[in-house]
Amino acid sequence: MPYLSLTGIIENSEDYVKIQSRLYRAYKLVPCIASGDAFLVQQIEDSDAELVFCARPDKGCALLLLGKYDLRQESTSPCTVFEKLIDVIEGCVDRIRLQAGVTIRFEAVQPELAAGAFDLNLN
Repeated sequence: MPYLSLTGIIENSEDYVKIQSRLYRAYKLVPCIASGDAFLVQQIEDSDAELVFCARPDKGCALLLLGKYDLRQESTSPCTVFEKLIDVIEGCVDRIRLQAGVTIRFEAVQPELAAGAFDLNLN
């Protein structure tokens, strides 16, 4: 399964255990998807896509876009899909920042391919 990954670091002086406890309270844990913790942070409306925030004890993190971000229902200009995706990601990162009390600095965007198939439809 292909997915898009934004990788970076959590900037906070607290140890990861405190940050992790706030993430556990705010989001549903997704097991067996990352080497650290993975949290379902948003199921994107009118699309088959989900955003999952992954974090490790060394404060490395990633925001994964899983599934297909599809705006075919709307009439869109060529750049609208990207613009709307950026808005969704910004809103998601803002909510994570508020829930976990951290600053997240993303450093890279890269496509990935999952080693095995997994279904995150957690409704």
